[in-house]
Amino acid sequence: MSFSLQMGRPAWARPDLFPQAPPDSWGYLDRAQGPVIVDHLTDLQEVLRRDSEEMVQLVWTPEHHYMQVPEAVPELADAWLESRKESSARQLKRQQGQLRLGWLLFMAFMLYTSWELVRYRGMFSLPLLWHDLMDLSAPAMGFLLLLMFFLMPWYEAKKRWREVRSWTAENRQDAADMACFEAWLSWQKIFATKLLMGIIAVAGAGQVLSGNPFAAALIRGGEERWRLLTAPLLHGNLLHFMMNALGLMYLGRRVEALARWPHVAMVFLFSAWLGGECSVLMRQGASLGASGGLMGLLGFLLVFETRHARLVPRTSRRRLMAALIGTALIGLIGVKFIDNAAHAGGLVAGMLYAFLVFPRSESVARPKLSTTDRVMAIGCYAVLLYGLNLALQAMWA
Repeated sequence: MSFSLQMGRPAWARPDLFPQAPPDSWGYLDRAQGPVIVDHLTDLQEVLRRDSEEMVQLVWTPEHHYMQVPEAVPELADAWLESRKESSARQLKRQQGQLRLGWLLFMAFMLYTSWELVRYRGMFSLPLLWHDLMDLSAPAMGFLLLLMFFLMPWYEAKKRWREVRSWTAENRQDAADMACFEAWLSWQKIFATKLLMGIIAVAGAGQVLSGNPFAAALIRGGEERWRLLTAPLLHGNLLHFMMNALGLMYLGRRVEALARWPHVAMVFLFSAWLGGECSVLMRQGASLGASGGLMGLLGFLLVFETRHARLVPRTSRRRLMAALIGTALIGLIGVKFIDNAAHAGGLVAGMLYAFLVFPRSESVARPKLSTTDRVMAIGCYAVLLYGLNLALQAMWA
């Protein structure tokens, strides 16, 4: 049994998580400069106090054999609190400026769209203008871009600013746990997630090069069942692809690190399939995108981390809930062009998968890999590759 399990600690909280520290010295690990040794505790405190850009990743002291996050060292509490307050205030101010710019761009876009509609009708009528605007998807798309690229970053900065101001030297453990968890998560090898991302990227390249990018999209009606395999690998445009790629890399990494690699493909495929079935039943027109599978990964994590609460920091699940609320808001705004049926179906599928496959546990150990898991995961990747082949054939036919 590993030392971390003997001590009742999950993998991200084990004492030897970070690199070994130089003996009998004070110092810090800088993102740009690398390891830097200082003469005394007061020097290290001053470095942290001036670290408003959060360049210091880890620190070490003579009392410990391994580097640590600054939040975990009691003697540095006042210094890192001061620097984090300054950095969060700077970030909030920066995002406030970006948000004002975003609102100006959105208002300019709406004025231009309104002017074009008035010119088209040859008259100005507020009720008619409102009716025309509601019939268009452009205003909703414009507000959706405002939400994703300006409002949500501002909200995250605001939340961070409030969070930092709630920290004290006494409750620093929550901050230390979260910092250790995020560092551990970023260091995990995620070959299963990258393989899935690669399959989706190849499908995206096929869309760009084929000249017939939507030939394998999901359409209403159940005759062409093969489209349930192809549509989750395709995307409507570059923005759609990039958003889903970022979501997959984060959610897939988290699933792979906590529940092990086979469940990335299994959850994604099951959720994408069930989401596609819901889309066929409830949505008019064509549909495509990996969002059903991504919502499945999100739903899986919400249930899995709740049933394995000791595997993750107490505050980490808040980010998952924020992602769920943000997705629901995006779906509400973009109801005309976002496949909410696929989102809902995928979310339920992922939650159901976690509930059925993983019983509640008080262990700090991650679930063990089984031969059955490996075989089923390989089968899922084979199915995804088959879907990729079908998609490419349809686009190049």
